[in-house]
Amino acid sequence: MIAVIADDITGAAEIAGVCLRWGIPVSFSLDVKPVSGAKVMVIASNTRSMKEADAIKESKRLAEALVEMKVDNVFKKSDSVMRGHVAAEMKALAAQFKKEKMMLVPANPYTGRSIRDGIYYVDQKPLNETSFKDDPEFPAASSSVKELLREEELNVCTGKFTEEQDLKPGFNIPDSKTMGDLYAWASLMDSTVLPSGSAAFFEMYLKRNFPEWMHGQEPDPLSFLGNSLMVAGSTHQNSKNFIDKAVENGTILSLMPKELKSPNAPESGVTKWSDEITKNLKGGDKVIMSAGKEKVTFENSNEVLKTKTAETVAKVLDRVPVRELLIEGGATAFAVIQQLHMGPLLPLQELSPGVVRMKAVDSDLVLTIKPGSYVWPEAVYKYYEMKKTTA
Repeated sequence: MIAVIADDITGAAEIAGVCLRWGIPVSFSLDVKPVSGAKVMVIASNTRSMKEADAIKESKRLAEALVEMKVDNVFKKSDSVMRGHVAAEMKALAAQFKKEKMMLVPANPYTGRSIRDGIYYVDQKPLNETSFKDDPEFPAASSSVKELLREEELNVCTGKFTEEQDLKPGFNIPDSKTMGDLYAWASLMDSTVLPSGSAAFFEMYLKRNFPEWMHGQEPDPLSFLGNSLMVAGSTHQNSKNFIDKAVENGTILSLMPKELKSPNAPESGVTKWSDEITKNLKGGDKVIMSAGKEKVTFENSNEVLKTKTAETVAKVLDRVPVRELLIEGGATAFAVIQQLHMGPLLPLQELSPGVVRMKAVDSDLVLTIKPGSYVWPEAVYKYYEMKKTTA
């Protein structure tokens, strides 16, 4: 078995999607919960949303549980643009699993994300010149992978690596542009190395080191049914563009009440918002709920907005049956799943890399989650009766 520890739920879903794509039995949960028959156990830890000290503590706890289970193969799923406490969490895991070298390959050729001469590019543009520079929690102030890693204790090597001995103790972040590059880096794994990186690197890690598991399968047919609630939990421009187009096409948009955008957000605001959404859903409509486009900047505002959004979703689902729940943004998805007290989820279908549909074991609810910066795939545009435009 391979255990994959992701720092947010959408990253975990990306890994589950890779497994679905190749017909590999996979389990998905918010903690170390092995499922009989699964070759890959995906754990969505949500450490990206924690303070660094808490993220380290949680990483150690998960690692200790895996060591006790005698799980030898561990992959650390990190954000493809290196947001979060990447170095701190990797060091915590490496210490527990006694790995002196860490291979970090965040690049993802599927989404135009590459590293050249130690500089991170998104669609040929330096990372700090893209919308990631405005990320509310981890803004990209640099495009240098060394600076993005924010590591001051251990050595950080970048560039090309061709032999196992090229990997040095500490961090190794190779230049990567193609899937062939990622496959080459996956070939350098041995018992002294902790692998970490994007879902694309995990796919090549499987292909190189566990080829007998990879059979592939036909994708399940699209089966979006009934009413739906989309939780727009991202401030990325892709999210704003989708909402604008959906509203133009007649989808109902429910904005967070102003009173919830304050440090002492009252319960009455949650009731007000849930009342509005419930009324629209009872008519069988598709509803998008969003905090809106304006920035909210009080202390701990992201946590307050995320929590109140999750509480509202839970109240809505208590009052009206919802078949399709679509959530974008890893922190928002994690908060909603926790608030709903959902048990293990069964990954069903990969709509596109990083966008996965999962079935709740104990209800008819179907959950679709997507990283905030990704574009909704064609299947979701069709469900919303919109035509997807290409750049």
